[in-house]
Amino acid sequence: MKGKILIFVIVILIAAGAAFILNKKKTAQAPTAAEQGPMPMPVAQCAIQDVTDYYEFTGTTEAVDSVEIRARVEGYLQGIHFTDGSLVEEGQLLFTIEPEAFEARRNEAAAQLKAAKAQLQQAQVDLERIEQAIETNAVSQQDLTRSRAAADTASASVLAAEATLARAELDLSYTEIRSPIRGRIARRLADIGNLVGPVSRPILTTVKRTQPIYIYFYLSESQLKGDLPDRIRGGAGLEPLGLEAALSNETEYLHKGVVNYLDNSVNSKTGTVYVRGQLDNKDDALLPGMFVRVRVPIRQRKNAVLIPEKAIMTDLGGKYVLTVGPGNVLQRHDIKLGTSQGLLQVINEGLDGSEVFIIGGFHIARPGMPITPMPAGGPPATAEKSGS
Repeated sequence: MKGKILIFVIVILIAAGAAFILNKKKTAQAPTAAEQGPMPMPVAQCAIQDVTDYYEFTGTTEAVDSVEIRARVEGYLQGIHFTDGSLVEEGQLLFTIEPEAFEARRNEAAAQLKAAKAQLQQAQVDLERIEQAIETNAVSQQDLTRSRAAADTASASVLAAEATLARAELDLSYTEIRSPIRGRIARRLADIGNLVGPVSRPILTTVKRTQPIYIYFYLSESQLKGDLPDRIRGGAGLEPLGLEAALSNETEYLHKGVVNYLDNSVNSKTGTVYVRGQLDNKDDALLPGMFVRVRVPIRQRKNAVLIPEKAIMTDLGGKYVLTVGPGNVLQRHDIKLGTSQGLLQVINEGLDGSEVFIIGGFHIARPGMPITPMPAGGPPATAEKSGS
């Protein structure tokens, strides 16, 4: 038994020794990182182009006009002549309140006016006869005074009847409720058969003008410099300040307009001032109450430095890029960002435009690391022009 155990131990030791020798041989054959050479990494060069600097904000849209459609006479709703949420034209018929009672009042007022005119005509004839008779002393002065008073009373009755008829016709016109503006109408707040009126149910719906449309946002007091306030207020000889807006699901600023209002005071708590822009909104893409991204072009900049946004890295020290320095060694360049231009980012400070920088391999790239620059679509690049 002891012999068998001894043999088993010897076999184990022989197998372990063989494995150790084989592993040592493989390790000796494997190249080291230094023997592999610098790591290939994709690189790119800065873009140099003219750009526009912008102030960027978050704004809200608001209707230029918002009108509450109200019932101005009491009656039962007889007809609804629009679809909820549709676009309505100025003067379009929206609601009908039963007109029969108001037509009767109008006819009654017309009859009273006709009677008053007849009485006035009779009083004027009597006055003329009395005035002729007074010349021959056939009637007394008292009769003349009484006849003139009757004619004046009849004339006043005509004026009162005309006012009553005008009011009746006005009330009759209120039975047809029309849109005062062109815009987007909300849902109706009453149904056919409901009693509506100035007291019972005055507001029937609302109409908001959406062409053009306002955009409101806040400008910080530090941004109110140069001729910016005068351009917003439309100063003489100054070009109006432009405005571009984009919806939350849009990558480009497709909606163009102008800034046309600057509030007359700065909010002392926030240090901001209320600003308004106006857009044509011809396609009705913007509705009142939307949040939009707003940018205002401030100035043109010549020969600005731009790099892809994906090349920019961030740590506790801020934004930076890794450039390819002498000997193809990576170097850190701290940068300050400007505005974005599509997929590119304007660099305000940190790069002069001659640098070559990496656009990939960020998980292993470190300052001081030698690499083999690999421009997209070309042979390995050198960085002889790149400074520290």
